Amino acid sequence: RHHGGVRHEGDSYNSTMLTNALINESAMESAIMAGFAIGTSFLVLHGIFGRKAKEAGGRIAKVAVELQRKSFHMIGGCIICSFYHWGMKYGYLSSAYAGDAANATYPSGARPMDAGAAFISSCFACWILEAARLMIPAVQKMYLSSFKGLIREKELNKAAGIAYFLPGSLAAILAGPSNVAILGILFLSVGDAAASVGTAAGYIPVGSSPRKVEGSIGCFAVCSAIGIYLGLAPNIAITASVLVTIGEVLAEVIGLDDNLVIPMLGVLGVRIALAPQFFAMGIVMILGLTTGAVLGAAVGASTPKPTDSGKAK
Repeated sequence: RHHGGVRHEGDSYNSTMLTNALINESAMESAIMAGFAIGTSFLVLHGIFGRKAKEAGGRIAKVAVELQRKSFHMIGGCIICSFYHWGMKYGYLSSAYAGDAANATYPSGARPMDAGAAFISSCFACWILEAARLMIPAVQKMYLSSFKGLIREKELNKAAGIAYFLPGSLAAILAGPSNVAILGILFLSVGDAAASVGTAAGYIPVGSSPRKVEGSIGCFAVCSAIGIYLGLAPNIAITASVLVTIGEVLAEVIGLDDNLVIPMLGVLGVRIALAPQFFAMGIVMILGLTTGAVLGAAVGASTPKPTDSGKAK
């Protein structure tokens, strides 16, 4: 029922409205299947060459590790896309997007489970597991033995990526129609995988961060290709991909998990491209920076300075 506004090959649509009609549904379904296939091929490649690559060391070893990690990243992301898309298509879920007119077509009391409720339930289940492993050594030991090779060193004493992936996907499905939200999740599943593999094989650092320019180029290229393949106009796909790529780099620099921000940035990138407002956004950024600087100066001025006697002590 929710697919009344979905575009198929040859359909006409209003390209300025944020609707499911922006995305070609059959192309989206094939992209999800392709994500499963690519993730599986990464696993196969790692199984064949992983050990030799790790023995070789250097960038080859880093790429092998990322192939293993990102295989599960891509497969997991495509599972989320499948759950949302086919769950709605076959009437088990209703759209989490408040602006979806299809939600008003269900008879009173007959609306399927809200996808937002389904996703937040999954988030809580994941967070409970993460809390258990971080607080209970026996659970941590079992967890690490089960997911050996997938957990990054920085995740040993903090939540793993899936704890951010699920709420990031939830933010996307709340921010836009289902097909546009799935596009954002595909940006994370496949585009971020390209960024990680490109960074593992890359040479040119992005400032002082561990991210490499080659990874950012890979992220931008793959996200743009996905957007155009799914039917977005090139300018819309490129705008969304630029926003995702910049957000992915900044998240890495400031220590924010990109699994949380990329899906939402993908959706917002499409929204912004449909109604460009870059000048107004620049003004808001300047106002925000100015407000932060003024508040910082005010806090600094109001903080008592240490006295000479205090310094002596």
